[in-house]
Amino acid sequence: MAKIVLIGAGSHVFCSRLITDILFYPELRDSTISLMDIAKEPLEISTAFARRIAEQNKFKTRIESTTNRREALDGADYVFIIIKVGGFRYSEADRKITLKYGLDQGDMATTGPGGVMNGARHVIPILDICRDMEELCPEAWLMNYTNPMAIISWAVNDYTHIKNVGLCHSVPHTASTLARYMGVPSEEVSYR
Repeated sequence: MAKIVLIGAGSHVFCSRLITDILFYPELRDSTISLMDIAKEPLEISTAFARRIAEQNKFKTRIESTTNRREALDGADYVFIIIKVGGFRYSEADRKITLKYGLDQGDMATTGPGGVMNGARHVIPILDICRDMEELCPEAWLMNYTNPMAIISWAVNDYTHIKNVGLCHSVPHTASTLARYMGVPSEEVSYR
């Protein structure tokens, strides 16, 4: 039975989609899903959702919930990180600063000056999570959904021994958009 940890589980959109994706696979339905967030109220909402999905489908999934990261990570097999340090207020501040200097870069989370600032906010907390993982679950796989994905993946690879994968849910959407721009069916576009 695998232990799957979601750090940042108070993020309702990502958390609910990940839980649904995880429970889609029969092989994972007997797992323990440990939900962790520093914000208690959003965590309680995500926990209620996870428990309801498991109960309604009569899955044997064990749902844990905690604000203690080390407790969640202890013995984990897989760790998903879906955090947003400071929420959206910092991203908006980044955008205002770049607009002041004539740069409307669009995706402030991953590229350009906004991506660099977002990386500066996220790298240290994620390396702290990795240090806990090195102690509590050194063989676990880290699945990072936090942006900027590339900067975070570089930092994890350069400064820890944690096996990790950087994930981005927008890759298929971008491929579909590019196919539409080119006037070809999206199923005919391949990418890696």
